[in-house]
Amino acid sequence: MVTLKIRRQDGERVWHETFPVEETPGMSVLEALFIVQEALDGGLCFRYSCRGAVCGSCAMLINKVPRLACRTQVSDAGNEMVVNAVKWGPLARPVTRVAKGEILIEPLPNMEVIRDLVVDMDHFYELLDSIEPWISAGEDVPEGGNLMSPVVEQKIEVYTGCILCATCHGACPAAARDEMYLGPAALAKAWRFSLDPREPEKDKQARLEAVDNNSGVWGCDVVFKCTAVCPKKVTPTRGILALRRQIPKNRIKNIFNRRK
Repeated sequence: MVTLKIRRQDGERVWHETFPVEETPGMSVLEALFIVQEALDGGLCFRYSCRGAVCGSCAMLINKVPRLACRTQVSDAGNEMVVNAVKWGPLARPVTRVAKGEILIEPLPNMEVIRDLVVDMDHFYELLDSIEPWISAGEDVPEGGNLMSPVVEQKIEVYTGCILCATCHGACPAAARDEMYLGPAALAKAWRFSLDPREPEKDKQARLEAVDNNSGVWGCDVVFKCTAVCPKKVTPTRGILALRRQIPKNRIKNIFNRRK
C-alpha cells in the first residue's frame, strides 16, 4: 500500500487529505490519482490528457518537486528522499525526510489554484505569448526555400522539446516573487527564435528588446531549477544566459545603426 497525501482546495478552504492506494508494478502517480477519483473521492480534481508525457497537462508538485504525474513512478516517489525548505530567521534551511510510502501531492506553485490540483494556466500562456513565439518571415521567401544548416538545427532543437507543462515556471524562484517575470519557458522560446535564421532581423531585434529588463532575462536567479525539473531536458537557464550575452551586442549594433 502507498498513501497519497493530497492538498485539496475549494475556494478559500484549503486542507490535506490522505488516501490509501494499493500499489501495483509500474504504477504511475497519475494512475494512483485515478484510483482515488474513481473509488475513494469522485470530487478530486486534476488535469490529464495524453498519459504519455507529451501534453504536459498532468504537471503538479510531487514531494515538493514539479513533475508530470504520468511519468512519475509510485515506487520511486514513495521511497525517495524529500527535501523541503523551512523558515530559519530571515533565511531558509533544508529539511529532509524519507517518504516511507507517503507521497505528497500539491498543485504547481506560482499559479492560482482553481480547485485541488488544477491551476489557472492563463497567465503562463499570456507571458509566453508576450514574446511572440512564432516566425513572422513574411512573403519574401528566398529562392530554394529557407534552408537551415545542421549545426543551427541542432542548437534550436535543444529548445523545441518544450511541451508547455509549466514545471519550470512552478520551480522558478523569480516567478514566485514577481508575477510579471516572463519565466523560463517564455525566455527559452525567445532564445530559440533568436537562433532561427528564418526570422527577419527586425523581429529578432524587437524580441531581444522585449526581454531586456528586470522582468525578462535580468530577473533570472540563475539557479538552474527550471533545467533540473524539465521532463523534456530543455535547458531554459542556458538560453537565458545566451540572451544576456546577446543583448549587449544588440545594444551596440543599434547604436551604430542610429549613427549611420
